[in-house]
Amino acid sequence: MIFAIGDIHGQCQKLTNLLDQLAQFGMTDEDTLVFIGDYIDRGPDTKGVLDLLIHLEATRPNTIFLRGNHEQMILDARERFDSDFDAKNPLGTSETGTFWFTEGSAATLASYNKKGVHWVRQIPEEHWQFMLRTRMEFELLPYLFVHAGIVPKGVKFDFNGIPVDPRLWIRYEFIASQDDFGGRIVIFGHTPTSSGEPMIQTNKIAIDTGAGYGGPLTAVLLPPIFRSREVRVFQAV
Repeated sequence: MIFAIGDIHGQCQKLTNLLDQLAQFGMTDEDTLVFIGDYIDRGPDTKGVLDLLIHLEATRPNTIFLRGNHEQMILDARERFDSDFDAKNPLGTSETGTFWFTEGSAATLASYNKKGVHWVRQIPEEHWQFMLRTRMEFELLPYLFVHAGIVPKGVKFDFNGIPVDPRLWIRYEFIASQDDFGGRIVIFGHTPTSSGEPMIQTNKIAIDTGAGYGGPLTAVLLPPIFRSREVRVFQAV
């Protein structure tokens, strides 16, 4: 079976509850579990979320961790402001290195409760290394998993002239597209649905249902052969 979990944004209790639901349903370590990115910021317990994900990484081999734009922002911030940081992260750009400070940094740092320490040192190195290990995409046909989306055929993506990776940042050009994406169904997050429910279309499925803004955290069970009516939804509020 193939499961995917949307943007967590520091909501460790919702994540724990959702994983319990999946276990009760029958998910095992043999099943593929894909996290779509944006583990940090906004919610109250980024530290708890990353601790739990690192535990899953160590104990559950069929677990995939994608990178979200929030992980990219914090990595870019460290790369820009910490001269000792050797990111080995060619996908980053220092031009986004200030974004994180207005996009959830206060909630993230509060979860570590280490006042008086430089913000970089408040976050354990194992958490930094976990974020660096995250993937940009994962394909298990007929599905392509990516944080924000991909650029449709014939569309030019521009992020105010900043050279960012569209897989982390694209929104409406992708969401509005009727492209068949090479026959793949794109599973993505990044842009919260207004309904609090996943958006299931013939070419894409949106699973960010606003957990970081008080909405539910969502997981989907994807059928081996895609049929929209067979997508099963799990939510923790």
